[in-house]
Amino acid sequence: MFKLIPKERLELRFLNYRIGFAIPIDTAQRIAQELIADGKVEYPYLGLQTLTLSNVVKQKINNYPNSNIRIVADQGILVVRVVPRSPAARVGIRAGDVIQRINNQPVKNAEEVQQAVEKNGLNNNLQIQVVRNGQNFEFTVQPEPLPSPTNNQ
Repeated sequence: MFKLIPKERLELRFLNYRIGFAIPIDTAQRIAQELIADGKVEYPYLGLQTLTLSNVVKQKINNYPNSNIRIVADQGILVVRVVPRSPAARVGIRAGDVIQRINNQPVKNAEEVQQAVEKNGLNNNLQIQVVRNGQNFEFTVQPEPLPSPTNNQ
């Protein structure tokens, strides 16, 4: 036998399941300050898709017969994709680069790259050191506001 539950009670039952998201307090404060000052929040954007480098990823890329990319670094953050016309693309960062340091601080995983970009903010230069096919390169890039979804790059 089925029993009808009024919509209001059904919604209240689902409200009992709470989902929480934690963000660092400095991020929350920055967002609150931007909302108060500007009425909007702009997120710093480089135009990179990254992946924490592992031995498995390195081996698969190096064993792929049609790849012109050779990963020699044992650790770092692999640049998987660079968005065309993005800040990263304009300074010369390429897919296959392995990020080693940002602002002279080592990065161990892709999340640390995102945190460094957010901490740096907009209108501030960011130093990114990469290894490309066994050679070291350093780029200076200035994050820009994250484009709106309607402004596809």
